[in-house]
Amino acid sequence: MALVDEIEEIAKRRGFFWLSQEIYGGVSGFYDYGPLGALLKQNIEKLIKEHYLQEEKCLMIEAPTLTGIDPWVASGHVESFTDMTIECGKCGEAYRADHLVEEHLKVKTEGKQANEIQDMIETNKIKCPKCSGILSKVYDYNLMFKTYIGPGKTKLEAALRPETAQTTYMPFKRLFEIGRKKLPLGVMQIGKSFRNEISPRKALVRLREFTQAEIQFFVNPKEKNEWDISKVKDVEALVLTKQDQKKDGKPKKMAISDLVGKRLTNRMVAYFLAVSLLLYKKMGLDAKKLRLRQHKDNERSFYSSDTWDVEFMSEKYGRIELVGVADRTDYDLKRHQELSKQSMEVSVDGEKFIPHVIEIAYGIDRPLLCILESCIRQDGDRTYFSFPPSVAPYQAAVFPLVNKDGLPEKACEIYGMLRKKFLCLYDVSGSIGKLYYRQDEAGTAYCITVDYDTLKDNTATIRERDTKKQVRVFVKNLAGIIEKLTNGEINFEDAGKAIK
Repeated sequence: MALVDEIEEIAKRRGFFWLSQEIYGGVSGFYDYGPLGALLKQNIEKLIKEHYLQEEKCLMIEAPTLTGIDPWVASGHVESFTDMTIECGKCGEAYRADHLVEEHLKVKTEGKQANEIQDMIETNKIKCPKCSGILSKVYDYNLMFKTYIGPGKTKLEAALRPETAQTTYMPFKRLFEIGRKKLPLGVMQIGKSFRNEISPRKALVRLREFTQAEIQFFVNPKEKNEWDISKVKDVEALVLTKQDQKKDGKPKKMAISDLVGKRLTNRMVAYFLAVSLLLYKKMGLDAKKLRLRQHKDNERSFYSSDTWDVEFMSEKYGRIELVGVADRTDYDLKRHQELSKQSMEVSVDGEKFIPHVIEIAYGIDRPLLCILESCIRQDGDRTYFSFPPSVAPYQAAVFPLVNKDGLPEKACEIYGMLRKKFLCLYDVSGSIGKLYYRQDEAGTAYCITVDYDTLKDNTATIRERDTKKQVRVFVKNLAGIIEKLTNGEINFEDAGKAIK
């Protein structure tokens, strides 16, 4: 069995994630994050949040996940947020019709209509995978979770939001005022979205409840190609354009400046694709498995003039979309203006117009799965996660060499000092070797061991997870050293020198 095939079992055993409501058999499409997974997920969110709030100067908002139905009529979700579905006439099991065809015939179905999928199912006599029953007709199934707000005759038709974007567009005029009536205006929202998927699968890849970090840049349409890309112009990636997909389908290595120079996209889209690549590398994703893919014309969402994905080519799960960067034009604000009768027009430098939107839509759950795959390692009988220290659930763990002679008390003192600055653990259950290996499998970056010499000269040993190398440092300098290691200011080899 390949190491990546063990990820879900390790994730369950060590407390990264597991199927939700498992004591009742579990409900597909819903997962619980355990003690390690919840912290890893928070650290992913933190890196994205810090970049967009500090480097891109975005505003941040938080909106309800449950809204009235009108926003989703305006956005087009009520009418067209559907997947092609088919049911078994015998057992009643429902399937994504296009996925069923792809799995049985090993062909791509992107861009095919319902009648074409129906013909492929009938011609190839595809039956229900569960009971071999005859399949019904293909139909469109709306993925929104619909409900009502309030009781009685005055209850309001409502839905759980299928994306955070619309709850950012609705208060645009208020945000424009708060942002001192200047464009471009970046607004970020991190929160839950819901899609009633037909057949959730592949662990965290396809969920019914998931977390998004979506950033909307409201911009003068004339300025989309004036964005400064100088800081990222040399970032390189494998690129699969829509033209390439019509031909040989092979990605080519390009710099971000090439996307602009060859007029494959505008400067804003190119810039945020580069930013996303850099953020994912910082999180620990394997850069060799990342690529940029442009949506084909028959695949691109109706509201977008150009959409690109950053994709992770997983050994276990195949192609995983991590972030979508789209030029949504003025479609959304115009639609909300039409339905609400509230103007979305702004006046900037004497010019009146409805802003265009460049959207950067990150999933949070999928990158977590890709980080696990990128960082899992095996060294003899030792399995560990090589997380970057800034992403690791815990930066440090503190152990006494033995559970006696005042060592636990000294270890607790050091733990109390470190936890003021970092997420760290204290553990005494087992031999020092077992303690190390337990933290290695959890991805803890550094382990601090308190021994008898600590009581004599107030020094302790720091052990690095990946190399298992150790250096001895003064206890008073521990916090500063771990902080510099975590921030990448020093290498582990220099840690011992740093305290002298």
